[in-house]
Amino acid sequence: MPSSTIPLSRTLAVTQQFVRNSPLTFTSPTTDNDPGFTNADWVRQFLLGPPFAWRWNRTNTPVTCEIGVSDYTIGLPNFGWLEKAVIFDPEDGDRSHELTVLINLVPDTVPNLPVNISAQDDDGEGNITFRLSPTPDKAYALKIVSQNAPPLFQNTSDTWAPIPDYLSFLYTQGMRAQAYEYLNDPRFITSMQIFMQQAVAANNGLSESQKSIFLPERLNMVRQQADVQATVRK
Repeated sequence: MPSSTIPLSRTLAVTQQFVRNSPLTFTSPTTDNDPGFTNADWVRQFLLGPPFAWRWNRTNTPVTCEIGVSDYTIGLPNFGWLEKAVIFDPEDGDRSHELTVLINLVPDTVPNLPVNISAQDDDGEGNITFRLSPTPDKAYALKIVSQNAPPLFQNTSDTWAPIPDYLSFLYTQGMRAQAYEYLNDPRFITSMQIFMQQAVAANNGLSESQKSIFLPERLNMVRQQADVQATVRK
């Protein structure tokens, strides 16, 4: 895995230079190192959430299917979201079939070649139940590909792991945009647009169709948010 050595304290110090050294961390009975920690959590969650699929944040889990069994509970304490799944037919030269990822599946009890998969349940203790549909009619070999969930910042000495150092420009830009939003700075909209455009450009896991759908929608949300802020400032 690429190295991740840059601490949050360094990013906060850089960010403060762009907001005239306005404090970004406060400690009081009702807040602890906010808005710095909350902003940093949001930036990392945005970069590691769907649809951004990163090779250094990926977990591959092999599963052997059982005939007539549709649900498989697997211990994945770092599970974030289901990126894709591929099934191999042992009776057809291990020919592979990529499954369609859905949010929810109704059990299909008629055995056949599975074509759909969902991360159906999460018990909150790191156990994820995946459901296949239709129910397998053979002992297929299933490979589940998932993206890991981002940790929360606990200390300013925490690094941006698992985000590698060579992508530090992404979260630095994101933190700048979040600081502008917090301070009601009109530079927010441009800075956030740059952050989102850079995030999309840096992620090779996105198809062109995904980029064309995701980016315009998020940029439009940023514009609407900026319009609200502008109204408040008046």
